Amino acid sequence: MSLSDYWNGPAHRQRADDLDIQLTDLQARYAQLQALNRKIGAMDVLEVQALIEQEKGKLASVRQEVQHAEQKVAALAQQSSDLQGQILVWEETLLLESFALYEPKFKLNASHEYKSRLDTVREQQKVMIKTGAAATGNMAWTVNGSQTQGRKLVTDMIKLVIRSFNNEADYCVDNVKFDNVELGEKRILKSFEACNRLGKIMDVEISRKYLSLKIDELHLAHEFQIKKQEEKEEAKRAREELREQQKLEQEIRAAREKIAKERKHFATAMRDLQARLERAESEEERAPLLAKLAEVEAGRAELESEERLIDYREQNAKAGYVYVISNVGAFGEGVYKIGMTRRLEPMDRVDELGDASVPFWFDVHAMVFSDNAPALEAKLHERFAAGRLNKVNGRKEFFRADITEIESVIRENYDAAVEVTHEAPAEQYRESLRMELPKAAIQQSERVAMQS
Repeated sequence: MSLSDYWNGPAHRQRADDLDIQLTDLQARYAQLQALNRKIGAMDVLEVQALIEQEKGKLASVRQEVQHAEQKVAALAQQSSDLQGQILVWEETLLLESFALYEPKFKLNASHEYKSRLDTVREQQKVMIKTGAAATGNMAWTVNGSQTQGRKLVTDMIKLVIRSFNNEADYCVDNVKFDNVELGEKRILKSFEACNRLGKIMDVEISRKYLSLKIDELHLAHEFQIKKQEEKEEAKRAREELREQQKLEQEIRAAREKIAKERKHFATAMRDLQARLERAESEEERAPLLAKLAEVEAGRAELESEERLIDYREQNAKAGYVYVISNVGAFGEGVYKIGMTRRLEPMDRVDELGDASVPFWFDVHAMVFSDNAPALEAKLHERFAAGRLNKVNGRKEFFRADITEIESVIRENYDAAVEVTHEAPAEQYRESLRMELPKAAIQQSERVAMQS
């Protein structure tokens, strides 16, 4: 190998070019240093020191600018982080809203209608597969000059792409939920496109009609689940209303029995007093009997008033109590349950809500009797809808709200005087917290309480 061949090699030519560039750079720096040396050499000591101080000043200025720039970068990084956090929050909010605002494709009235439509769509798919309409291919395809073998290969390919497509689509249908229906539709479409690309060489293609049936099946399955859940919740609500009605009827029946019993007592007492009055011979004997008779008459009048109220409650299905209650220990501050009951004794309903399913009793902030309790309840629910904790299930009547605003809405829609308690006692919860404190802290809190 000659020397010229050695230098003409690609790697060595590149190396020579790099060395030429480095040489040019070094020559330029050398020229700059010579110029600087001549400049300094022509200066006296004071001028050199002044030049040094000048350069130091420039360096300090540059460092300060760098520091300011670093601070700006840090601030921008923090701002970017904050914005990213806000973006994540908004993305999550939009995602949740998209779940709640799913627009049904098939607006059927009952779950059995969805089941029937699902069966129809699936039967249509089977018919398309049997008749060869689900997918088509080039039946003129030949293998080694044999059209029979070619047809068999194309038929096998059609079966393969349909099986592959069905597997993906059926997985999406079987696992469809409120948060993945759109993703499932995209997966079905991608599988459709991938299968058609796989069979392209033989013109094997799944039909758009078959794809449409699979998409319909996905949405029908999803809406079938939604409708079943809605019907389940509606049945639960109806059972709860029936229980409330039955308990109201029991209360009314018990109240009427009590009134009838007391009416007999009053009637017996009045007959006895009137008989004793007839036998009384002096005013001294008559005076206490007349006072007792007036007392019995007042009791009987009060009894009649109670009976009229029971008659009214029995005849007016909308009359009842709207309650605002909280459970700080279970749900935290600022969360209220706003509901209604038609019970004669509304606190019985509140006590039922504070059963074993929650760790503490509910505290009552307001108990409002209304001739149209459902309307007042609906007004409150509408006003605080944005703060509803469960935006999917309307039966869960818990709201994050300000008790002052709740009071304002009640007073706007209710004429009679109403008492609203702003601060929840939450006695068991607060006592439980106190018991978790060290013994010394408990004793100190007791001393403070005694002093106050």
